[in-house]
Amino acid sequence: MPDPSLFHGIAVVIDDEIEDAGAGILELKTQIEAAGCHVVSMTKLPEAAGIANLREVSFFILDWNLYGRSLRGAEGEPPIAATPALVRQNAASAIDFLKKIQKVCVAPVFIFTNEDVAEIEELLKPHPELHSGDDPSHILVKRKTDVRDAGIFEVLATWMKDAPSVYVLKRWERAYSSAKNELFQDFYAKSVQWPLVLWKTYKADGISPSAELGSLIARNLLSRMTPFDFELAPFDGLLQTLEADETRNRAAVLRVLEGERFLPKNRLHGDALAPGDVFKKGSDYYVNIRPDCDCIARDGEVQADIKAYLLRGSKESSGQVRKRIREKYGDMYEADTESVVFGLTGGVTVSFHFAELLVEASGPWIEHRIGRLLSPYLTRLQQRYSSYLQRPGLSRIPKAAWPPAPVVAAPAPAAVPVAAKKVAKKAGSAPAKKKTTSRKSPKSKGPAQ
Repeated sequence: MPDPSLFHGIAVVIDDEIEDAGAGILELKTQIEAAGCHVVSMTKLPEAAGIANLREVSFFILDWNLYGRSLRGAEGEPPIAATPALVRQNAASAIDFLKKIQKVCVAPVFIFTNEDVAEIEELLKPHPELHSGDDPSHILVKRKTDVRDAGIFEVLATWMKDAPSVYVLKRWERAYSSAKNELFQDFYAKSVQWPLVLWKTYKADGISPSAELGSLIARNLLSRMTPFDFELAPFDGLLQTLEADETRNRAAVLRVLEGERFLPKNRLHGDALAPGDVFKKGSDYYVNIRPDCDCIARDGEVQADIKAYLLRGSKESSGQVRKRIREKYGDMYEADTESVVFGLTGGVTVSFHFAELLVEASGPWIEHRIGRLLSPYLTRLQQRYSSYLQRPGLSRIPKAAWPPAPVVAAPAPAAVPVAAKKVAKKAGSAPAKKKTTSRKSPKSKGPAQ
């Protein structure tokens, strides 16, 4: 079973009874603290500004009905029944919170209820970002007593058995946190002013200092994070189950490949042009191959006027893709005049052609942008185009010099099986009588007449 300690850290518990002595949620709070973790207690959903501060949380516990305490009657009197309007408002607020927290923190959320678990799951289904279809959702709807009896960290570890992406995320977060501290401690020891030194250098080069500083930090983080230590063998059963369904497996693989090489436009920031930007007009695709330092508006320039260097691409049919694939090596045949990106987006494979480079102001193109091709696929495309531009012209090879075509021997007549010969003898007419006498032909003397 995956290590439950991967979830140790800060837990946020949102329950209107968290401050009440004897409340059931307090037992879960005690379990979390007993593992050396810290609990942030809230009696109501945080405001939008507060949600932005919950980026480093390990997991959340949310009581679905946050109005129970407000409906309590006076001592000795029964509680007041919740109105349908209050129930709807409570559900809408909870769903809105789940959507907002997902944008700032990838962490599991326990929803506790004393009602039917299936009712809450049905309320989540109309929201695809909260419901993952066949895949395990990061939202776990549970009864408090079930989690309390099993132990919250054991429930988390059991859930993670079906979610290898969560395991990888938690392992990566540990490596990232360690590398981040090492990076900034190392540079701080060099000089407290290190960002200013680099900033001035980048500005003197006339490039975007923000982009370059970010790239430097990313490179140094990666160098301190590798090698990674993942152990995915316990998840082999999940992979075998997925591969058993060919259609579902292919769809999942195409989605993963797209995530590896393509960033959709809703993940891009601003309207600035960048290398790898992919545009779609009609049935044609276009990719910008201009270097990043040339995609930046400098002093006195307008970003919309920056020229894009665009290569046109066309969608490949399934038959075309199949003919290109070299099964032995797992790659694709390409002509020198093109670069093919398999599974660019939506399972579409695109061939970008080198024969013509379209140079136009980027402003009118931004509205047609669908995303960005990432490296190393972008780098490979740029390198292939560079080789195409520098290709030498060679003379044709005269046809007369070609090696002769191999002579294909005529196929030998098929032999008649013995059994078939016997059948033919029985079914056919009687054979002609053999001559009983024979005379040897006299030896020829001289030339034949």
